[in-house]
Amino acid sequence: MIPRHSLVGCVVAALVIAGTLRAQPDPVFSCRERASALIDAALDDISGQRRGGDDVILWKAKLPGGQVLSGFCEANPRTGRIVMLGTDQDPGGINRAFRMTPDDAERVCQREARARFSPGNGMVYATFLVNTSTKSTYRVEWRYPSTTGTIRKGRCEIDSATGRIRKFDVSSVW
Repeated sequence: MIPRHSLVGCVVAALVIAGTLRAQPDPVFSCRERASALIDAALDDISGQRRGGDDVILWKAKLPGGQVLSGFCEANPRTGRIVMLGTDQDPGGINRAFRMTPDDAERVCQREARARFSPGNGMVYATFLVNTSTKSTYRVEWRYPSTTGTIRKGRCEIDSATGRIRKFDVSSVW
C-alpha cells in the first residue's frame, strides 16, 4: 500500500509536468489571427511567413476587390506569443513587399545585442544608419549604456530581405 502523501505528491508532480509540456502557440498562426482581427479579413485570406529568424513574421492579406495589405508581427522568442503587430505604411508599394523596415532592423539588432550582453534587460538602444545602409544591407548602430557611460557599443549589418544578421561588431571606439 502506498502512503497517501506520496500519492498526492505524484499527482502534483504529474500536473506540473503536464503544464510544462503544453505546446507553445504557433507564432505564424497567432500573427494571422491578430492581423485578421486588425483589418477585419477572413483568416483564410491571410498568409504568413517567418523573416528575421524566428521572431519576425511578415503577413499579407488579399482583400475583396483585389487590394493587398501587408504587415509584420514580432513574437516573443521564449513563449511564441505575439508582442507587436503592425501594418506597412505603404500598402501596395513594392518597396516593402519583400524587405523589412528600418524599425524592424533596429529591433533585430537590439535583440542580438541584448542576447549577447544583457539577457533579460531592455537597456540596449539601436539606431538605423541611413547614410551607410543600402537597399540590400541595413546597418544599425547599437549601444548598451550605464550611468557611468557607455559600457559596450557596436554595429549590425542585416540582410534587408531576410532579416538575418550578416555581421555583428563590438567596438569601444568609433
